[in-house]
Amino acid sequence: MIRILLVDDHEIVRTGIAAILNAADDVCVVGFADSGEQAVEHTTLLSADVVLMDISMPGIGGVEACRRILQRDPGIKIIAISAHCDGPIPQQLMKLGVMGFISKGSSVDEMLLAIRKVKTVKRYLCTEVANNLAQRDL
Repeated sequence: MIRILLVDDHEIVRTGIAAILNAADDVCVVGFADSGEQAVEHTTLLSADVVLMDISMPGIGGVEACRRILQRDPGIKIIAISAHCDGPIPQQLMKLGVMGFISKGSSVDEMLLAIRKVKTVKRYLCTEVANNLAQRDL
């Protein structure tokens, strides 16, 4: 069973994603956080396999939360999720050690694929992010 810490500042989004993930045979949500600060705290308290982290949140936000979490535990697997897949943030996060990045427009199947790949220590980028990163490197 892949244990997920779900981080998003919108309750309806957390509830919807949790229902989807908990319906999968091999995934379960073991905790929630609604801010970057809470995410940092909960990764210490919970033994999640994967953190599904919204990037745009009040407070320290998702990028800084990822930085702090990975400073404490460089082996933790984080998948960033955002509606904004262009610009410098995906590349910054990958350099920090985030293992995956998916768009909030991704399908349920793609989200589950990302979780399963990242759990096995493989990086995953949704097509939109991968294309944007490839264009930046040209």
